[in-house]
Amino acid sequence: MGVSDKMVEGKSTFYLEMEEMGTALEKATHRSLVIIDELGRGTSTFDGVAIAYAVLRHIAEHILCRCIFATHYHLLLDEFRAMPSISLFHMAS
Repeated sequence: MGVSDKMVEGKSTFYLEMEEMGTALEKATHRSLVIIDELGRGTSTFDGVAIAYAVLRHIAEHILCRCIFATHYHLLLDEFRAMPSISLFHMAS
């Protein structure tokens, strides 16, 4: 969380976020708590939705851990509404 770029190393913020997400997916177990905030933000909408969808689906179907997944991609609500292992919540001020 809270990644910023490391341009001196040739790594953009997006690169570092994907690197961290890859590590989280690789190391998470069914006993983990994974917290993801706005994954895919800063990409095109289609790319961001695809990334967020793939990660959430992998967590829900394969890792089976508890996960808090905050997103602004409302399309994901329709995709995961019927999945019994996922509970949807809306935060309002």
